[in-house]
Amino acid sequence: MSEILQANIFFFITSVAVVVFTILLCTILYQILKIVKSVKRIVDRVEAGSEQLASDMSKLRSYFQEGGFMGSMFSFFMSKRGTEKKQKRRSRVSKD
Repeated sequence: MSEILQANIFFFITSVAVVVFTILLCTILYQILKIVKSVKRIVDRVEAGSEQLASDMSKLRSYFQEGGFMGSMFSFFMSKRGTEKKQKRRSRVSKD
């Protein structure tokens, strides 16, 4: 074989290999791009959820600072206790 024919065969094989490699690379990059978009959507959801959670926590914190659960429970039981005493007094009075 002549050197020119060998060079042409080499360049043909190299050209086919470059085209196949480029197609594979484009396919891989397309798949990676889809994965990155999915991850971005997930991150956006997590950020929105964390903002909502932070808002809820600040509301809960202010609720507890204003008296919160314990204050509400204390006032609830104290008001029940007061009404029970009044009811007992009324029932004693009506029995007499």
